[in-house]
Amino acid sequence: MIIVVVTLNLIIAMFNFYLAIKLWQLRKLFASITSALISCDNYLKYALILSPQILIKEQINIYQFRKRYQLWQLQLQKIQQIIIILNWMYRIWRKTKFT
Repeated sequence: MIIVVVTLNLIIAMFNFYLAIKLWQLRKLFASITSALISCDNYLKYALILSPQILIKEQINIYQFRKRYQLWQLQLQKIQQIIIILNWMYRIWRKTKFT
């Protein structure tokens, strides 16, 4: 009878030892996950602090680009008008030259 009790106690002790090892491994896993989440939180906090400044800067860049684009459009229209006028003058000159 003593052998059965000692054997059962050894089996229970081995099972508890196995559970303790698994819990220790799980604790290490949770510690690494916690560390990763904390670093992500710090990065996101920093990114969210800087994001309004970045957005304002990009809005200014877009505004400046639109202004330059409008100037380019005006210059293009002027050049097209000059080309049309030069073409018109050339045609008139050819008509007067050959008639």
